[in-house]
Amino acid sequence: MMPGFVLFLISSLTLATVYALVALALNFEAGVDGLWDLGVVSFFAAGAYAYAILTVGPPDQMQVYRLGFGLPLWIGVIGAAGAGTLVAYLIGRASLHLKHVYYLITTFAFAEVIREVLTNERWLTNGTAGMYRMAQPFKSSFETNLYPLVLLLVMVAILVVVFIALNRVTKRPFGRALNALRENEDLAATAGMAPYRYHLRSAMIAGAVAGIAGACYVWFNTVIVPQQFTSSITFVAWTVIVVGGLGNNRGAVLGAFLLILTEDVLRLFDLSSTVAVRVASARVAVIGLILMAVLRWRPRGVLPEKRPRFSRSEALVPAEAPAQGLQQVGSGE
Repeated sequence: MMPGFVLFLISSLTLATVYALVALALNFEAGVDGLWDLGVVSFFAAGAYAYAILTVGPPDQMQVYRLGFGLPLWIGVIGAAGAGTLVAYLIGRASLHLKHVYYLITTFAFAEVIREVLTNERWLTNGTAGMYRMAQPFKSSFETNLYPLVLLLVMVAILVVVFIALNRVTKRPFGRALNALRENEDLAATAGMAPYRYHLRSAMIAGAVAGIAGACYVWFNTVIVPQQFTSSITFVAWTVIVVGGLGNNRGAVLGAFLLILTEDVLRLFDLSSTVAVRVASARVAVIGLILMAVLRWRPRGVLPEKRPRFSRSEALVPAEAPAQGLQQVGSGE
């Protein structure tokens, strides 16, 4: 039997892994591409519910949803990634022509609409009562007291795979093209790139990653209700990448673990109900203080993005060369 402190630490690390995946998705969209999004929770929710619908069994007498396919877990994870991608595509098609603050407002509104759909379409999601009996990976193969550690290791493995994949995409011509759009979209468009097409693809990649995070969140909770998918998830993800370092995947992961563990450490103390309520409010204040401190002394985050360095010979290239290079990046050469 594991000590209570160890189980608490494993639970916090597992939740931090879920938020690290969401942060990686948002960091690719906002940090690499420069596409600031306040609706990443919609991809997260779509992935979670897609996984639940695909893997949960038929409803019992207390549930009213009509779909429950009982499929294997790996199909559920693929479906979660696909659902996140589809939602990102639909939102992108409708809103990517907007710029700056208008895009932020639109993605935020879409996220709220999706949450209302999850709340009211009881035939699909069981409404506010939620869905339970969620399948977890390898649970039948391990003892109950050992399974939390197994689940953590499974999620960490997924996080490593996603981290490596996003790093490779970022370093390839497509990722460099997104960097060019982030730095100067007008110049990139002048050089022959299609901003809308690149932004849509980056949003879809972010949607797939956030969808996988949604499936992992279902594994962690084993219960899924619409109230879990509020805008607070988006704001926590933004805080994570700002604290860790916008544009740096390592910073996104580090920020998630720092923030979640710092927020959960106050739960270790045995407090009365009155004090516990005050401490719960204090956690929000602690996160705000951490964010203010980082913005004051480390405005680019704990692990800021490393900008490419140019040699002296590259600095002496004629002025028209950057535009030619940018065009090559946009064409994938």
